[in-house]
This record gives sequence, structure tokens and C-alpha cells, in this order.
Amino acid sequence: MRKILIYAIIAVIALMIGLVAFSSPIISGISELFSSRKTAQTVDLTDAVHLSLVSDKDITITEEGVYVISGFATDSSIVVDGADGAKIQLVLDGVSVANQSAPVIYIKSAEQVIITTTTSDNDLKVTGTYSTEKDTHLDAVIYAKDDLILNGLGTLNIISAYGNGISAKDTLTITGGSYSIVAQQNGLEAHDAIKISGGNFTISSGRDALHSENKKDPSVGSVHITDGEFDITAGDDAIRATTTMQIDGGTLHILSCTEGIEGTFVQINDGDITIFATDDGINATKKSNHPVS
Repeated sequence: MRKILIYAIIAVIALMIGLVAFSSPIISGISELFSSRKTAQTVDLTDAVHLSLVSDKDITITEEGVYVISGFATDSSIVVDGADGAKIQLVLDGVSVANQSAPVIYIKSAEQVIITTTTSDNDLKVTGTYSTEKDTHLDAVIYAKDDLILNGLGTLNIISAYGNGISAKDTLTITGGSYSIVAQQNGLEAHDAIKISGGNFTISSGRDALHSENKKDPSVGSVHITDGEFDITAGDDAIRATTTMQIDGGTLHILSCTEGIEGTFVQINDGDITIFATDDGINATKKSNHPVS
């Protein structure tokens, strides 16, 4: 077990329900969480389709396949609108997009979408308030209505002036890559689960840096971290789960927050964790009656 160092200005650690510290995990193992395609940081581009961004025009992808996207643009979105069974991989190869009110990447429909970065810098920015599509408030620079996987060898620089950085309405999985996220609201957000097994993260958020919650279903909303390096500055919670918050490894530097790590069930098996909080460093408080999601 590596070190856990916690500083709290107002209160030391408050355990309203209890800090769970078992030797065996309460979330299933990494082999069940991450398939080989999710963990592969490079892509076979033999049959890939190459697309270039153009200002004031959207790229809409409807067919299964691998798409390499590059270029500089303003007010341009990459929209994935595939069939229910479609598996689509977006390879970002030097993308720079600044939008006023629409997500840079909007995943409307697909069975699985993977966003992979090449060894490149990719700058994604939304400078204004977000538009609404029917009953859906598209409130993130990368917004997915389905499961979303992120990996790669490059960097995603994300700025969301009035919303979230990356949002997935189902599960958000990250297995590699570097991420610099500045968001007025949450940095990383998912309804069902956030699962991270690698990557470098610098997150500055007005609300939570990592937030997993489904307001309609309290049985889901977990966070599971097995590896990765994190520098977090959060206006509210650094990491917030509705059900289970489990850390099995990684280096977490929570530089500033109100509460550091929060969930109904908290389990820390390993990792190097430093927390500077103005309230609770680690808070196990009842948000759900369901331990695993």
C-alpha cells in the first residue's frame, strides 16, 4: 500500500457511513472492465477514412469504421450518428476546433465509440453557452449519449467556458492519453460509471473534477481508478461517486477542493494520494443503497 496524505482546513476526515477498506475489491477486476481494443493505444489505419475539418461545416459519421480527423476550424462539430450496433473509432490527428455553442464531438448514436489521439496535440474549445437539441442539453465539449472510450498517445486540451469537459450518458472509460481540462462545471462526467486505467490528467473544474451520477437511477454512478496520474483543482468535489468509489492504484494529487473523495462506499486498495480539502478529505456518505454499479 502506498501513501495517502490528507489535509483538511475545516474538518479532518468525516466518515458519515464508513470508509470501506477490504483486501478484496468490491468492483469486478480490470480484465472484465477493459477489452483489448479499449486498452490498445494505437490503431490500424489500413482501411481508415481520412477527413479534414472545415469551418462552419459539421462532419457527420454514420457508418462503422475508423476515421482519422485533422485540421483547424471554428464552429464545426464531429457528429457520430450510427446504427445501434455500429462500432466507430475517431482518431484525432492534430485537431483544433473552437465552437461558440455546440460540442466539438457529439455522439448521438452508436454501440461503441472510441476516441484515440495520435502523438499530437488536439485543442477542443467551446467558448459560449451550449445549445439544446430537443430535450437534450448538449453541455460538454465532448458529449456522448452512449458509452465512450478514450485512449491514445497524444494530448487532448479541452476548455469548456460554460459547461462540462467530457460527458457520457452511459459509461466513460479512459485507458491512456493525456488530458488537460478546464471546465466551468464538471471535468469528467458520466451517468453510469467512470473507469480509468491509465492516462495523465490535469483538471481544473468549477464543480467536480470527476462526477458519476444518474439522477433517475441511484443504483448506478460508480468511479473505479486502477492507474493514472491526476492533478486536480475543483470548486466542489475532486472525485464524486453515487455508489462505489474504488481506487486500486495511480497517483492522485488533489490540490484544492471542498471534498476530496466522496461516495456511498469508498474503498482504497492502493495508490499515492494527496488531498488538500476545505471540508472532508474522504467522505463515505449515503447516496445510494447499491454498493456496485
